[in-house]
Amino acid sequence: MDRTLLLPCAGKSARYPGVRPKWMLTLPEGELALARAAASVPRNAYSRIVAAIRAEHAERYDAVSLLKRIFGQVIDVVVLDRDTQGPADTVAQMIRRARVTGAFAIKDADSFFGPASLPDSGFVALCDVRENPQMSNVGAKSFAVVNENGLVVEMIEKSLASNYVSVGLYGFPDAAAYLDTFGAVARANETGEIFVSQIMNRAIAGGVVIRPHLVSNFIDVGTLPDWRRYVRARGSIVTDLDGVVFRNHSAYFAPFWDDEDIAIDENVAALRTWQEQGAQLIFMTARPEAYRQKTERALKALGLTPHALIMGCNHGRRFLVNDHAATNPFPSAVAVSVERNSANLADYLKDWL
Repeated sequence: MDRTLLLPCAGKSARYPGVRPKWMLTLPEGELALARAAASVPRNAYSRIVAAIRAEHAERYDAVSLLKRIFGQVIDVVVLDRDTQGPADTVAQMIRRARVTGAFAIKDADSFFGPASLPDSGFVALCDVRENPQMSNVGAKSFAVVNENGLVVEMIEKSLASNYVSVGLYGFPDAAAYLDTFGAVARANETGEIFVSQIMNRAIAGGVVIRPHLVSNFIDVGTLPDWRRYVRARGSIVTDLDGVVFRNHSAYFAPFWDDEDIAIDENVAALRTWQEQGAQLIFMTARPEAYRQKTERALKALGLTPHALIMGCNHGRRFLVNDHAATNPFPSAVAVSVERNSANLADYLKDWL
């Protein structure tokens, strides 16, 4: 299906006070938030990208050049010099100014999920709130009512109307029809802000078929606390090996480094849990380089995948230094000293991860 992907990034980011616009924030994995958001849409599902940004961000952050660096020259950027009436109005201005025709999809910048083939009709991406217990601020989201025929019959803002939460990806079959529908909603609007869900409701009432598009691995970073929780869970854990992951081994006293490694099961279980949540594991050890393969095999057998394994470290104090900012607030570095061979590593880090 020949489709245009719209990336509206012209909001005030009021829920992200004191930091760069949320679409410009860098994820722990190194991607920009907008790049990860766009990656939630399969690349073969669209042939063109259009983004909308605020004029103040274009000037302050050279945001047009930034978008070109992310997406290449194929992206068209619409710079808006004044506030719109809300997300639906931003989309309408993007369609007009970028001359979008035919089918298009809208992807918000503050949610990520696994890409899946999109329906050929109109659609809205949804997740089942029952399968996402970590979702925060549920009452402030948009919900979809799905009938027995598997069609979306209504979108409801900020009311717990069903189990299906909209996750920030919408599809419309025709840009011209969207503009007509938006115009009708705007003329009747008395509340100010106009949401995409309102345009979708009007389209449904007019006979447009809207299908649910269920997604997996949903991550919501709609507010700054959501963002900080996401970043915190994906921190880097730098840990010693002997005395923390394994019972202490030594070059000169039994058990020796040549002997079989004996895991401290409770600490290994905690590390595996944090790894599954997205944390990086960095192991430091005084073991010399000659023991790398043996150590890597032992870690692999325990289900631990090192981001790095640093051999030959001094047998002494170790210092962790990191900068902090509004998106990764103080303290951004935590030091933990555990008693050798103790099994309570999780107790030290439970408030941080």
